[in-house]
Amino acid sequence: MKGNILKIVAFLLIIALLPGCTRGPNAMRPMENKDGKGRKLIVYASFYPYYDFAKKIGGDNADVHIIIPSGTEPHSFEPPSKIIAQLEQADVFIYNGAYMEPWIDKVLSLLEGKNVCLVDASKSVELISYNKRHDSKNSNEHHHGQYDPHIWVDPINVIYISERIKDAFSKIDDSNKNIYEENFNKFKKELEGLDVAFREGLRCATERKIIVSHSAFGYLAKRYNLEQISVAGISPHAEPSPKWLAELVKIAKDNKIDYIFLEALASVKTAKILAEEADLEVLTLYIVEGLTKEQQDKGEDYISLMYKNVETLKKALVK
Repeated sequence: MKGNILKIVAFLLIIALLPGCTRGPNAMRPMENKDGKGRKLIVYASFYPYYDFAKKIGGDNADVHIIIPSGTEPHSFEPPSKIIAQLEQADVFIYNGAYMEPWIDKVLSLLEGKNVCLVDASKSVELISYNKRHDSKNSNEHHHGQYDPHIWVDPINVIYISERIKDAFSKIDDSNKNIYEENFNKFKKELEGLDVAFREGLRCATERKIIVSHSAFGYLAKRYNLEQISVAGISPHAEPSPKWLAELVKIAKDNKIDYIFLEALASVKTAKILAEEADLEVLTLYIVEGLTKEQQDKGEDYISLMYKNVETLKKALVK
């Protein structure tokens, strides 16, 4: 009897440690409709990168929805109540974590005890501390926590995150496990190719400092041996102090920096002032938080925009 109890306890521990889901008894949710036919996974992603990754891994077997519409800045979005109600019917909910979504704690509390597999992407990678060197005047900056939440701008991080998504899909929909594995391996090769493009493209860089509109590229900088110097902080709406702007002008001139990088969804007023003061050329560096309508119409995605980042950084840093 005692042996059987130990076996049951061991089995439950194995189930609890399965990768992917952090809570929710999704294995009990049937993957068949009432007519006995298989159904698609219902997946919700908090914002664009995770929507893109889930689509690539789920393929035709996943019905993927996005909570924060593309073109909307994730830091300040508040989900409507109808979205939260729809989330309760999901098989999987993928979110960034690390204080990227200010509303996430409220949503998670409402999903407590529901059959929803929660995938916290920030649990897949090593977080880096947020550098507050920009000396922001924005009193709300501290709400983003001590870590930089922009984990997806590093292609290697995306491999780890995507593997976690794949494991979650496979746990819930075991009958299509091989398909999810195949889709993941294909996406992984694309990400490895992207990593090689960054490494080779920046191998001969004569400058390693990059001035950016806000602190969104810390993981990219760390991966490829760059130094990010930001106008604003973690929030793209943070307002830098006059003292920090003056110091940035000096940094740019002392280091003979010719470019400043802006990203589409950030407030760019102060960054443009700096560009004028320090005589910097403005370039676009994509954070890929969301897609513009034009990008959607062109069929752009995470991979294509990150390759554009490779070319932009080469233009600025390789002389």
